Amino acid sequence: MTGPQYPLFPKPVSPTEIPSARLPTNTTTSRHPVHRWFNFIAGFSPEFVHAALRTQSRPLGPDTRLLDPFSGCGTAPLAARLLGLSAVGYDPHPFFATISEAKANSPTYWADLPSIHAALSEGISQPSPNHLTIPSPVSTFLHKLFRTEDLIALLSARQRLVESSLGTHPLAVLMLSRILDHSCTAATDGIYKAPTSHKRALSPIDALRRVSATLSDDTHEARLTGGPVRIYDKSSSKMDELDDQSVDLVVTSPPYLNNFDFAEMTRMYIYFWGLASSWREITERIRRRLIVNTTTALTGQKDRQEAYRDTLPRHVRHHADICVRALADQRKVKAGRKEYYLLVYPYLSQMQDVLKETLRVMKPGGVFHMMIADAALYGVHLPTPHWLADIMTACGFANVQCEMIRARGHRWILTKRDGSAKGLGEYYISARAE
Repeated sequence: MTGPQYPLFPKPVSPTEIPSARLPTNTTTSRHPVHRWFNFIAGFSPEFVHAALRTQSRPLGPDTRLLDPFSGCGTAPLAARLLGLSAVGYDPHPFFATISEAKANSPTYWADLPSIHAALSEGISQPSPNHLTIPSPVSTFLHKLFRTEDLIALLSARQRLVESSLGTHPLAVLMLSRILDHSCTAATDGIYKAPTSHKRALSPIDALRRVSATLSDDTHEARLTGGPVRIYDKSSSKMDELDDQSVDLVVTSPPYLNNFDFAEMTRMYIYFWGLASSWREITERIRRRLIVNTTTALTGQKDRQEAYRDTLPRHVRHHADICVRALADQRKVKAGRKEYYLLVYPYLSQMQDVLKETLRVMKPGGVFHMMIADAALYGVHLPTPHWLADIMTACGFANVQCEMIRARGHRWILTKRDGSAKGLGEYYISARAE
C-alpha cells in the first residue's frame, strides 16, 4: 500500500496514555469506571475510542454520533456517552446486548439499584433448593462450575429478581452475572471456562458485596449523561434504524476469523439466564445470529459456499480460494478434521454486508476505525485484515489503510497449535466515507 493520506493511528500524547500495542486489548478496562463493571477477554480498550476521536476534524458534542456495529460489552458506546457524545451499538448475542445496554445506559437504570440489591441479597441469604429445578444439560454443566450450595443461592437470587419484576432488568442481569464470575470455581483456560480446573471463588454474598462496592464507587460516572445511546440486539448487516449519512464515526472490532466460539465462551451465562438449555439450542438461538467464524456454527452453511464466494470482489475471491484449498487439503491429514475451509467465504461475505451497511450510514468525511487480527488455522495463514481492507475499498470506502498494531499468537505457535511462519498480529484499519 502507499503511505497514509492522513495520520494513521494516533500515538500517545501524554505519559498517562497507553502504548498503541495495548489499544486492541482489554487490559486497561479495570481502571475505567463503569467499563470495569463487566469485562470480556475479546474486548478492546476505552483508550482506543479516545484515540479514534482525536482523528475527528469536526467539533465533538451531543450531536456527534458514534457507531459500533459489533458493540460486545459496550466499550465504544459507553466511552462515547461518558465523553458527552451520542452512540449506537449493535450486537446479535442477546447476553452481550443486555450487558452493553446496562453499561452504556446506566443513568436510565441507576434509580433501580437499591431494589436490585435488595432482591439479590434476599435471594442469596434465603436460598431455596426448589430453585434448582433446571434442565438436565444446564444442571450438569453449572454443577461443574459452582459448589452446590452456591448454585442454589445464585438461582434463588435469579428467582427473586423475577418475582420483583427485575428478571430482565439490564443492570440486574449485569450484577448477578458478575456475581457468577466471582463465585465460579472453574478457571478460564485461555478464553473458555475449564470445568476441570479450579480457582479461588467467593461466596455469593461476598461476591454481591464486591460488585455492589464497585458500582457504588462509580456512582458519578454511572449517572453521567451525554447524548442518547441506543443498543440494538440484532445483526448490523441491516441497520434499518439508522438513516443514510447519519453517523459521524465508527469504532469497532468484529469477531476474528479464528474459530473462537463466542457462544461457547459465554455458555455459563447463556445457561444460567435460560437463553438456551442445550448445545443444540445454543446453536439455533445464538450461533445462527452471529458472524460465521467457528466450525460449530456451520449448520446450514455448507450448501451456501458458492453463493457466499460469488459475492466477494474478484481479487479477494482469488486469494481466498487459495486458502480454502489449502485448508481443505490440511483437513485430510489432521486428526481433528476440522472444517476450517468452510469458514472463509461466509465470514468474508457476511462481513462485507456489514461494511456496506456501515458505509451507507456514515456521513461524508466520517472516519472508520477497526481492530482486526489475522489467523492461522492448520498452519494456513489467513490475512483477514488485508482481505477486509480490500473489501472496504471495493465497497467505496476512501483512503483505506491497514497497519499492524501488535504481534500476537506466539504462544500458540509454540505450544498449542500450528501457527503461521510469518507470525500473527492485530491490525488497525482506518478509512473515510466520501
